[in-house]
Amino acid sequence: MDMISLKKSLGGLSAVNFTLGVLNCFFIVYIIGAYPQHLWLVYFIESFYMIPRKFYTMWNNKPLNQALYYLDFCWMMNFMGIFFLALLILSEGAHFNIGEEIRQVAFKSSMGVSCGVLLSANVALPFVAALFHDVNTMTGLFIHLMPPMVVYTFKWHTESIVNAWPNVFHFSYIDNLVYYDGMNGIAGCATVLYFTWWISYTSFMLLIGVNLPKKYNEKRPKWDTVFHSTMRDGACIVIGKVRGRSKADSLNLMETNMFDLSDFFLYMTAHMIAALGAIYTIGYGCFLNKWFHLSMLGFSVVLAVIRGGQRYTYYSTKMYTRALRKEFSHIIEDDGGKVGYTRLT
Repeated sequence: MDMISLKKSLGGLSAVNFTLGVLNCFFIVYIIGAYPQHLWLVYFIESFYMIPRKFYTMWNNKPLNQALYYLDFCWMMNFMGIFFLALLILSEGAHFNIGEEIRQVAFKSSMGVSCGVLLSANVALPFVAALFHDVNTMTGLFIHLMPPMVVYTFKWHTESIVNAWPNVFHFSYIDNLVYYDGMNGIAGCATVLYFTWWISYTSFMLLIGVNLPKKYNEKRPKWDTVFHSTMRDGACIVIGKVRGRSKADSLNLMETNMFDLSDFFLYMTAHMIAALGAIYTIGYGCFLNKWFHLSMLGFSVVLAVIRGGQRYTYYSTKMYTRALRKEFSHIIEDDGGKVGYTRLT
């Protein structure tokens, strides 16, 4: 059997890892139901294990280092959120004041981004799945699902949070917030934050990033980016159809990472349209109605579990079948595998 392939695909699959993954999910569900005022602290503490743990894997990934994935929008928004929560905690202990205007802008931005972009990403991105044994995959779920959960508690359990953490959270402004009010509204603040990232990320990619993983660079490629990974996962074929490029040419680009600037700009334009669309629709629904917000969270959880179930089914059936057929390929005859299959069974 091709144990190397199996080991790589099933890395981390053990009774201990699976049990801890499932129990952590139960724990989070229990906290959001029984003690929503403390969910933000669970997110804050667990992020200091899960995010560095995944970074270690990304840094050591072969053949291309994936550390630059952390420049992607979802990762950067989590880093900013964790940093601001740390500031709020420090402000209580060190007795320095964070102004109400700064707090308000931070909340409005996080509301629009978390309930718009990150929550919608749970639905749109197929790799956001519940693989309880796999810390790396669970971290991907964590950064997309936990922020809108935390914002859910901020928005709909405000009083209990202020009572439990009066020196950390104020929320005196929350009842006066408006979603659509130019740059002063939630949508406006989230849009400004998004374009701050969009301009910065685009500049980096144009200056350095686009050329990093190309197979035929003068230097051996080392670094990968989310753009290149997404293009290799099939976006190149979709964009190729828009540009009138043949599927064969797109497949060749996916092999060599030789995507051009037109590919990149179409990718970033699609990213922008999707992100802003989510902020101005899904985000508004979550702001407006508690049950819509809760139903979107529930739907995201169910979808993540379904995807995880499909992955486990693949691990336990198709992957083993393929490995067995490869191991015993020397006895499979040229009749389409019928004789070989009979011998194996």
